[in-house]
Amino acid sequence: MAGKKPTKKKLTEFSLDCPCGEKGRIFELERGYMAHCLSCGAITFFDNPQLLERLRFGGKLCHHQLGQKPCRGGYTTWCPVCRIRTFYYDSREMK
Repeated sequence: MAGKKPTKKKLTEFSLDCPCGEKGRIFELERGYMAHCLSCGAITFFDNPQLLERLRFGGKLCHHQLGQKPCRGGYTTWCPVCRIRTFYYDSREMK
């Protein structure tokens, strides 16, 4: 892959509760953060480091009720308040 810079991601101390019941580790990217659940494949992106403080004190990253929209391979959600995008790579709707 000539000409492409590798994406640098650094593991943080935080993890995110996934709707599948597992925990997704949170990585710091060059611009923002990414959480990835190895169990179901869900991926969450956000760029506000203050949201991590919610997790530090046992809260949820986003407490809003979000509608799901179909996307290739599953569903996606977007919170315009918290600015969090999540992709669920599954053929059935997550609860």
